[in-house]
Amino acid sequence: MSLSVLPDPLLQTLYEYWLSRRHGRVVPERRDIDPLDMPRSLLPHLLLVELHGPRPRVRYRLIGTAISDRYGEDFTGRYLDEVSGPHYRDLLQDLYGRMRDHARPVYVESLFRIAPEITAKTCRLYLPLAQYGQITMALAGQTFPSYPFSLPDFFQMIRPATSGEHASHAEWLLDPPPEVAQRSEAA
Repeated sequence: MSLSVLPDPLLQTLYEYWLSRRHGRVVPERRDIDPLDMPRSLLPHLLLVELHGPRPRVRYRLIGTAISDRYGEDFTGRYLDEVSGPHYRDLLQDLYGRMRDHARPVYVESLFRIAPEITAKTCRLYLPLAQYGQITMALAGQTFPSYPFSLPDFFQMIRPATSGEHASHAEWLLDPPPEVAQRSEAA
């Protein structure tokens, strides 16, 4: 499935910023990403992560305040497997791995069942970043368009997988606009 415009305007702005930093390459280098050049509205919703190993072990280098507030803690400097359960960890490792292996952004919408009749929606955009020509990092954005509680204990409220009904996810690999792809191939 292809998306020409992301349904979340904040994540669309992040995607456009990432595209503008490619400078004719398939993936921008980490050094091309500068928070001072970004729209200020993006910063609270960003994560900067390192990817270690073939099935990437994810380490959070930077967590935006809106994300820290929603999850109830700032997990900057920690690994994904230190802050979440195995099901959510596996899901995120697979998403980051797909992003890295395809060298393309991944957009994801998820509905999490928090209680029998209560769900929360998150929208996430995973953007690959290279260091010395290898994709070893990602810039990610996350928003919470539908979150029914003011309490920030999101990780604790996600129920363990029981018969596969605790969450549903839709994901899209994004292609750059044709004129960007043509510039990339010529570079």
